[in-house]
Amino acid sequence: MHLPISPQAQYALRALTDAGFQAFLVGGCVRDDLMGVQPHDYDITTDATPDDIKRVFAHCRLVLDGEKHGTVSPVIDGELTEITTFRADGDYTDGRHPDTVRFSKKLGDDLMRRDFTVNAMAWSEATGLVDPYGGEADLGRKLLRAVGDPRRRFEEDALRILRGMRFASRLEFQLAPETAEAMHELAPRLSLVSRERIFTELTGALEGRRAMAVLDEFHDVLFTVVPELFPLYMCPQKSVYHRWDVWVHTLNVLDQVTPRTPVLTWAALLHDCGKPQTRMRDRKGFDHYPQHQQAGAKLAGEILTSLKASNAFVKDVTTLVLWHDEKLNAQTAKLLMYRVGPERFEALVSLRRADIMAHAPRVFKDADALPGALARGQQALRDHECLSLKDLAVNGDDLLRLGLRGPAIRDTLEDLLLRVLKDEARNDRDELLGYVNPA
Repeated sequence: MHLPISPQAQYALRALTDAGFQAFLVGGCVRDDLMGVQPHDYDITTDATPDDIKRVFAHCRLVLDGEKHGTVSPVIDGELTEITTFRADGDYTDGRHPDTVRFSKKLGDDLMRRDFTVNAMAWSEATGLVDPYGGEADLGRKLLRAVGDPRRRFEEDALRILRGMRFASRLEFQLAPETAEAMHELAPRLSLVSRERIFTELTGALEGRRAMAVLDEFHDVLFTVVPELFPLYMCPQKSVYHRWDVWVHTLNVLDQVTPRTPVLTWAALLHDCGKPQTRMRDRKGFDHYPQHQQAGAKLAGEILTSLKASNAFVKDVTTLVLWHDEKLNAQTAKLLMYRVGPERFEALVSLRRADIMAHAPRVFKDADALPGALARGQQALRDHECLSLKDLAVNGDDLLRLGLRGPAIRDTLEDLLLRVLKDEARNDRDELLGYVNPA
């Protein structure tokens, strides 16, 4: 290993070897180290059985949630360290999990069962790098290649198809041709994968810097798991304001959006998903999409709910989709902050910028107003300006005293709030009451 290994991982490796067992760092931590990236965590594989591991680390607190799969996790100096016995898998008749798993005394059995060559490397102080499938060379070539027969790897576990997309996007690697071919061919097997796992892997792929290229190459895989997005593919946008069809436009928005958070990247992917169902062509041959934001927010919510995303996540994304196409400048900043919520305002600015820059060049000038909008919104937060009805200097009791009743109270309060949000009035009680027409 080139980078410093965490003291906890070093301790675990040496404790196992001092007890007479083989012990290796394995998988992502080895890959990351060879790429010059500090690993987030360290996985250890060993010929010690779970009972052996428990004896070696009897002095530590042990987490045994994965014991039946061969994983025992001692807590060493406050850090959880996963240690797993060498394993060899049986058949995968359900397309996701091995029917049987047997413990092995051979590291080779454990590496053989892994998905991609760059994840099938191990390291120990005694042996150095163990790389039976050429993972180090593939790292140098920025190539993602399945271990052994790619068809067999994806038939065993269809989730590996989406893992391939995620790794290609996040590591900025290309897929080896035979591996990519098998991913396309076996995409229908993703019906065997839980929706939660699909959401997790797609989220990881969307966050990567190569998300645009990966989704372009594997749009068929995406449409297999999110068929609601297929209508975007080759949906025309004949307009002086656009360069590309809806799908290519969407990919370009995804490519440009930053920061690459889960909420923002999903909002970029789904922001125009309502266009195909609302598309209308006028007499001059130009396309229009009336109320595509509302249709898109509804469809985005259905998609994310089907993928078992949390309610809060669904709300964040659908809110951005609903308001992504609004004119955003210093004058409208507070109003849109009210519409989307202050906590989502910066994300809306980011999405709006990416969307503008994926239009035709004549639209680019609209991005010039975004820094001012962001500054105005940030100022409103700093100065604790009125951004909601509860901040308004007038309340329902004031309007009752003026004789208003029922819905008129709510309507009047919202009208006053809009005046304040648009900077047409100060949030001053006397000034606002001056706009009220008594009953």
